[in-house]
Amino acid sequence: MKIQLIDELVDMHQKSPITHVYTSPTLRAFKIAEAFSSTVGLQVQTQKVLREYHFGIFDGLSEAEARQIDEPLWESWMHDPNNVTLPEGDNYMEYHKRQAGFLKELHRNHAGQKARILIVSHAGAIHSLLTNLLDIELDKKWHFDVALGSIAEVDTIDGYGILRRLYLPDYTEE
Repeated sequence: MKIQLIDELVDMHQKSPITHVYTSPTLRAFKIAEAFSSTVGLQVQTQKVLREYHFGIFDGLSEAEARQIDEPLWESWMHDPNNVTLPEGDNYMEYHKRQAGFLKELHRNHAGQKARILIVSHAGAIHSLLTNLLDIELDKKWHFDVALGSIAEVDTIDGYGILRRLYLPDYTEE
């Protein structure tokens, strides 16, 4: 899938050149950003804010395993994931605000430019970035199917976000 995703991104770049690449420092995202950037001659800028949401004591666990650790907490978090903070994990509202801050920083840094920015990150960050860019309530994030390897294209005009495409390329072709 990685090679096909990079090919897809290179194809997008050839149609409308990408000018900047930002990525999570997490290895799986960074490797994709680095492979794309080296192919098209761009520099990668890592941003800690683009890391995946941290699930704390439930990180890396299945639902059954999480329930075994603390079923009442699991139920509480599932009922209100935006406001229940998991021990040793992120609070999603604060995580969401950090994503909004990153977008404001991008807007400041690229004001007056015809910038086309690629952000390589994770589902939690992408959900947050999309809801921030499109000015949609955070609890509506689940309306976006952000699967592994999916690509979202959003245009911004004076801070107003327009979703052009959200799709998952066909990675079954060899």
